[in-house]
Amino acid sequence: MNKLFISLLLIFSFSYSQTDEQDSTEYKIKPVRLAIIGGSIATSYTAIYLIYLKEGWWAEATPFSFKNDSKYASNLDKFGHFYTGVIFGELFTMSYDWVGMSPFASTLWAGITLGFTQVLIEFKDGFSPYGYSVWDAVAGTLGGFYAMGKRFVPAMQYIDYKFAYWRNNRDYWKVGGEDKGGSLTGGNGVWVDDYYGGNQTHWLSFKVSKMLPAGARDYYPEWLAFAFGWGIDAKRFDPKYERSRYEFYFSPDYDLEAIFRPQKTWSKNLVTVFNHVKFPAPAVRIYPKAKFFPLHPWYGFSVPF
Repeated sequence: MNKLFISLLLIFSFSYSQTDEQDSTEYKIKPVRLAIIGGSIATSYTAIYLIYLKEGWWAEATPFSFKNDSKYASNLDKFGHFYTGVIFGELFTMSYDWVGMSPFASTLWAGITLGFTQVLIEFKDGFSPYGYSVWDAVAGTLGGFYAMGKRFVPAMQYIDYKFAYWRNNRDYWKVGGEDKGGSLTGGNGVWVDDYYGGNQTHWLSFKVSKMLPAGARDYYPEWLAFAFGWGIDAKRFDPKYERSRYEFYFSPDYDLEAIFRPQKTWSKNLVTVFNHVKFPAPAVRIYPKAKFFPLHPWYGFSVPF
């Protein structure tokens, strides 16, 4: 990881110097803003550790160990780590944009920051019963570079990575969460760790309008996207974290960028973040057994067929 970090740093230094020579007036680091962002990151990380992570995951100290968690939650947790990297990567990118970095530099440093953060989190996990997971660190780091892909890979501009959570199944919490006297950050349960029972779904949302030929776009609602989602079957929850059966969904979705058409930087940033949330919409579970949901992820009503 240290070699990778140094390599990326050297690439960044060369790329940034090239950008600075080409357009020194547009992209210039603002020291005061850099100090504000640096201080905010340090303060936020300290608060997250003291208030949230330390209580939720790291309450029990153990000798450092590595752990192969390839069976845990059928690897849905890796998508969770990726999604966390996506959100924080976007936020870091916005912050580095505000500091005055070039688009390439801000997304690169966002990815580096997330990679460094993931290594630190997993290192601390190494002293907990969970152990250090290399693949968790890799998934979170890749998520941190998502913003770079969105800016510089044309095909990624047609797709949004989204997430939905709705507690329709309480088995996870009965094992060690709220029903055992904990809270959303206490006991042996943390809601972001609730992968089982169909409570957590991940989605790829396709912006159909942008994919259509120019002549056909006038006849298609620009805001209407379609999403493909996946989670773990509620009937296959296993407290021992063995492999469970996946379930897959198809659903219409909303492209918030097309709905709100933000013009200001702050509004664009806000829409970017919320566009990573899968808001309730009709959905069809296509596997393992077809079922229609008038609103997903709300499971209050469904129609099997």
